[in-house]
Amino acid sequence: MLRSHFLEAVLAAAAVPPWLEPRPGRFAYAAEAPWPMDDRPEAALTFSLRSARPEPEDQTKRPSDAVGAPIGTKVRFAGMASAAVALLRVPGFRGIAYARLDRLVPLVPAGTKLVVAGGFGNDAPFYAAQDVPLDQAWSLPTGVHVTALGMGVAPYDPDGSDFVRIRVHVDSGARMGETGWIPAVFAGLSRPHARPGSTAERACGCRILDFRASP
Repeated sequence: MLRSHFLEAVLAAAAVPPWLEPRPGRFAYAAEAPWPMDDRPEAALTFSLRSARPEPEDQTKRPSDAVGAPIGTKVRFAGMASAAVALLRVPGFRGIAYARLDRLVPLVPAGTKLVVAGGFGNDAPFYAAQDVPLDQAWSLPTGVHVTALGMGVAPYDPDGSDFVRIRVHVDSGARMGETGWIPAVFAGLSRPHARPGSTAERACGCRILDFRASP
């Protein structure tokens, strides 16, 4: 039994594409900051490990060393400061910046086959265009198959979230054949034979598109 679980883990790790590994030289999008932004929307980037380290729900005040880069800024991995925080190069800024891995979004190659991984409502918001507000978005149920067509960043909306999105073609379900945008955090790679790492992954039978530190 132990050998079977070990082999499963090895095969699952081998199935992770390079663009989902937080290694030096790889690129990512910086998601919106978790701290209050008011009229100054920005990415979750700071100039110190201390400011980047807290859990998103604990970021109740804007750090004094916040970088101030726009949401969706493309950054390049320079290494890892800890298991949860990455060292980054940010275009237009000198030195090293920091961000939690859970505030960085992978660059999904066009043509990648994905599965919708819904949130608490068991579905993902589906936007006909990037400027559609959340309360006017449609939805795609967990498990619907889509194909990535590209990526982009939606305009900031104080009532919205998850502005780094994937443009997708819907390949199954009631909206099959339509194109639109879903937040990258609501998508995953199909992995029917891999052991899921979370409740959301069990629901979609997928590996959610997030960076994870090497064990």
